[in-house]
Amino acid sequence: MGEKQKTRLPGTVFPNLVPLFGTIEITAAGAILNQTGDRDCGVTWTKNATAGRYDGVIHKGYKRFVSGSANVMCPTAGDVKAATDGNTAYLNGMSSAQCLGTSPISTLTIQCQLPTGVATATNPKSGDIISWVAWFQER
Repeated sequence: MGEKQKTRLPGTVFPNLVPLFGTIEITAAGAILNQTGDRDCGVTWTKNATAGRYDGVIHKGYKRFVSGSANVMCPTAGDVKAATDGNTAYLNGMSSAQCLGTSPISTLTIQCQLPTGVATATNPKSGDIISWVAWFQER
């Protein structure tokens, strides 16, 4: 596999940024049906035993985690999401040392929860797609 193209931002505090991104298609009980870019994007995701949690292993270590996000998308146009589905997703599992660059980062986590603001971990419904992006700084 070839080297990822770096995004050069000269004159900034974060030169040599690398964006990684992809999607995770969900099936019954929150299991992963497909994931795009697992070979190309540099992250392989697996379903964790915790509801709505997905653990990612980054194929190469990076100096610093800079930014990222995750969203749950529904493939059906006009579909209104139920309050019982894990419709809200976010990246977590990064320590302050990994954001500061004093400790390398090699794993990520996506957690899905209820959209009601209640902190209840919940699986997305079958057919939903989790879209994610993460920006890293190379060593």
